[in-house]
Amino acid sequence: MSCLWATAVTVAQSQAAPNKLNLPTIPPEKAKANLVTFVQPDYPPLAKATRIAGIVHVGFEVDETGSVTDLRLISGHPMLAPAALAAVRKWKYRPFLVDGKPSPVLTEAQVSIPENITQFDIDRERKFQDSYWPNERAGRAALGEGDLTTAESKLSLARTAAEERGDEKWLELADVITMLGDIKERHAEYPAAEGLLKQSLAIHEKHQGPDEAEVAGAEFNLAALYVQMQRFSEAEPLLIEAARVWELRIADTSMPEAKAGYGKHLALTYVGAARMAAEANRPADARSRCQKAVSFAEKWPDQNTGAIRSACSSLAESR
Repeated sequence: MSCLWATAVTVAQSQAAPNKLNLPTIPPEKAKANLVTFVQPDYPPLAKATRIAGIVHVGFEVDETGSVTDLRLISGHPMLAPAALAAVRKWKYRPFLVDGKPSPVLTEAQVSIPENITQFDIDRERKFQDSYWPNERAGRAALGEGDLTTAESKLSLARTAAEERGDEKWLELADVITMLGDIKERHAEYPAAEGLLKQSLAIHEKHQGPDEAEVAGAEFNLAALYVQMQRFSEAEPLLIEAARVWELRIADTSMPEAKAGYGKHLALTYVGAARMAAEANRPADARSRCQKAVSFAEKWPDQNTGAIRSACSSLAESR
């Protein structure tokens, strides 16, 4: 909030500042005709990661040589404004003539970040942000508290907001559909849950390669449902594929937190796959998978570690 407030003060000061030199003011469209060197602002990584986009409005002086000086921010998102100002500073104009002589002038420009974004795009994104995230957060919180009615209502609204944007918001759509599938599973509405989890997996497969961790997660979710439904022959190949992907990911990341996350997923996946092998009367496969499950659980322990050891002990005793 403080950054936004500071920007507002800067805008008010710049707009109120008098033209001390009484320089001619050139309308933006007329000034654009003299622009000979245009530099598009970089898209700041943090703004890009958080999907902040917009139009930055700047005012500036163009001196007798056509160089930009004395920039001032008129309006724009605080995360985008520095990049816009840095780019405009590099612009070059043909000198503006006043009474036949090169003269400094004042003008303004609006810069889109990323390039070519329009006010329509900005308004549409704002509508999405205002609808999707409040409902997604409220739905996720209600799901965590076991309030399935509220969760389904809020998440359905978030789903509509994501669907309105199509492929642009595929990840948000897949996430909220997964949670809706969880709700149906908790209600024991298994066919509806299956349809939703299959849809989420299909969205991931459309937009990601088969070796992405998020695809493995969607496969695991569907496999867990099939275990609930006792459709073990359909659950097993999904678990094995998810384990394959997570082992790839654990091998190619150097981040300890990511390794731990994948390791914990692998422990749960392998204990599930061990159960599938035991149900199919393949004790050797069950033992091998249990060994992997316990190994990953002990290397990256959490609240499931004891349960994984116990499950594998029970499988060994039952065979």
